[in-house]
Order: sequence, then C-alpha cells, then structure tokens
Amino acid sequence: MIAWLRLTVALLLASFLVASYVALGIGAGIRTLRPPVPSLFMIGGFSLTSLAALTLIRMRRYRPTMGWAFASLDVAITIAAIAEGVLRNRLSGNNIFLLASAWAAPLVLAFNAMRYRPAIVAGTAVSLVLGSLAVAFWAGVSLLAPPLPPGYARFADLPANAVRASIFILVGLCLTLVVQRERRLLVRALTEQRERSILTRFLPTEVVPELTRPESRLRRGISQQCTILFVDLRNSTHLTERMLPEQVADFLTRFRRRITRGVHEHGGLIEKFAGDGALIVFGVPDPQPDDACRALACAKSLVSAIAEWNRNRPPAAPLTVAMGLHTGECFCGVVGEEARLEFTVLGDAVNVAARLESFAKHRNEMLIASKRVLAEAHEPLDRHTWQHLGIEWLRGHEASIDVYAYRYGDTGGK
Repeated sequence: MIAWLRLTVALLLASFLVASYVALGIGAGIRTLRPPVPSLFMIGGFSLTSLAALTLIRMRRYRPTMGWAFASLDVAITIAAIAEGVLRNRLSGNNIFLLASAWAAPLVLAFNAMRYRPAIVAGTAVSLVLGSLAVAFWAGVSLLAPPLPPGYARFADLPANAVRASIFILVGLCLTLVVQRERRLLVRALTEQRERSILTRFLPTEVVPELTRPESRLRRGISQQCTILFVDLRNSTHLTERMLPEQVADFLTRFRRRITRGVHEHGGLIEKFAGDGALIVFGVPDPQPDDACRALACAKSLVSAIAEWNRNRPPAAPLTVAMGLHTGECFCGVVGEEARLEFTVLGDAVNVAARLESFAKHRNEMLIASKRVLAEAHEPLDRHTWQHLGIEWLRGHEASIDVYAYRYGDTGGK
C-alpha cells in the first residue's frame, strides 16, 4: 500500500508540474522556463523506490525489516533534492524553506506513518531534520539577516526559520505519538480477534461476543430461565453397525447439519453435540419472551426435517428421533481452565428435559413436552396435535410433570 501510494504521489506531482508548466508556457513562452531538477529528482526517486518495493513484494522477498531501508531511501531522496536545489540556485542556508523539495518532508513522514511503527516515524523525522540542518549549515547560515528596504517583509531570517523547523519537529513528534496509539489499538484489536477465534473453537459462537466483554456475565455464571431441548437419534447403533467408518462420519454430519440449520433458524444455541444427540438451549445469553415458542417451533421443524430426510432414504431404514422439551431456571456459564473452556447449562430444567427425551424413547414418541413449556409458548392443546400422556414421576425429579406427546401428520408421532 505504501509503495502504491508513493508511486501515485510521484505521478500526481509529475502531472501537477506538467500542468503548471503548460499554463506558464502559454503565458510567458516556454523558452523562458527552467527545468525543475529537484522536483524531477524527487519524482524519479519516489517512482524507483516504489517499483523496487513492488518488485520485492511480487517476488516474495520483502521483509518487515526492509521498512527501515525504504524509509532511509525516502529521506535520502528528499535531502539530496534539497541539496541540489540549494546548489543549483546558489541559495544560503537561510533560504532552504524557499525550495519546493523541502516541503516533501511531510509527505515522507506520511508515507512512513502508514507502517504503524513509531520507531520508523521518529527516526524518519529526526533524519529529515538533521539532514536539512546539515544542508543549511553547509550552504551557510547567517544569524543576523541584512536590513531590508522599506516595504519588504522578511522571510528567510533565522528566527522565522527556527519556528518553521520547530513546527516540523513537532509534526514528527505528533505523528509518532499518533502512530504509537494506532499501533496499540491495532494490536489490541488483533489480540481480541485472536482470542475470539480461539474461543469459537471450544464454545458456541452465540456466546463468544458476550465472553469477550471486559465484564462478562457468563464468565461469572448466571442463573436465568431457559428452555431446553434434548434431541437423540433412535437406534443409531443398529443403523451404523453395517456402515464403513467414513459412511458413519458422513451420516452423522448430515444429521447434525439438519439439527444446526433448524436451531439457527429459530435463534437457539447448541450447547453441545454428543454422538448422535444434541443439547439445545433457548434463552442464552439473554432470555427473550418468546424463547419457549421458538424452542417448540424448532422441535417441530426437526420432526419435519427428519420426515423429509426419510423420503429420500430406503423405506426399510427409516430414521426416528426422540426429543424432550422443558423450561425452567438454569445455571449458564463458562467453566474450565483458559486452555480448555467449556460453556455449560445446568439445573433442574436440563434434567427434566433429559428425562423427557428418555421417556420419549420408552414410549416410542418423537417429541414429548411438559405442560409448562406448552403454556409458556401459548400452544393450543388440540387433541389432534398433542396427546396428553398424563402426569409422570420422572427419575431424579421431586415433583410430578404433566406431559404431552406431539402428533405429526397422519402417522402420529410414532
């Protein structure tokens, strides 16, 4: 980018120079114009260094340490152009700021500020100042300017030039501080992005933005209402025992892809996949009023997705799933060491959903939901859609649960 910018600036300088000479030539006659050797020297020098950098980049030979070399070349070209202008025009050191080439120094600083390396910017500024002062003292600097005729303003006396040099030094200092600050911000952004990419390897992508915040609630762990959906593929051992290992991997990938698509469409979060099963959570990181409604819609869509998949499979090997759905208070948070973090959801609601999924297997049902989650979702308990299975006492749960089985299509839920 710096090479292309430097080359573009050189071409623009050349075009401005040609345009100004055409305008002056029309008014004064081209024979009276003198060639601007310092400007041409800078244009050629910037163009050659840019082409050299682009060639190294194309050949994959460019290294970050070469930034110092190209910054030094920029400084050398500028100082050489200043010296040539002083020599050609026989100027004293006091008149160095009359040269157009002296005002290329801010351009050189701007080029190197794009490297995001404060040391190069500071070194470039110091080199330009010292080089310009060396040329000025070589050309001769008078401390006291000779008196001027009335009506003339002083431009090249030492106090004014000292102010101009001080301004340039301060510009270099400010640019160094700006680049240092921008580099810190850039490094911080890259570090956060790297940490986020590492987190996404272990954690659901939905909770990563929350975890990268300075005061993350999930780092401490929170307790809130969630809707839990357990999904498990029934008779998976019988289905895969005759498959080759690569066929098993492809089959499970297809199954998980359908689960993932349905969960993402309804705004859920896959807490984890375990073999041919999945634990899905709605309400993390922030609970919403329609969590139960979306969870129920997701469960129904998974029933439809499996039915659609069966239409493209051999009739002798249909797939069936068992799902349990419940809502309640849960603990949500990240546990483990920094090298191996794990997002987890714990609580009675998780246990009940797991028991309902096991109960669905036992009753040969595809989806069993608690009455509480159906009430939270404002689901009409139509007997053609939901069959009341009664009040059940689930293992590990003190209170009884009123449960319903979902009926899909004409074949029911079985």
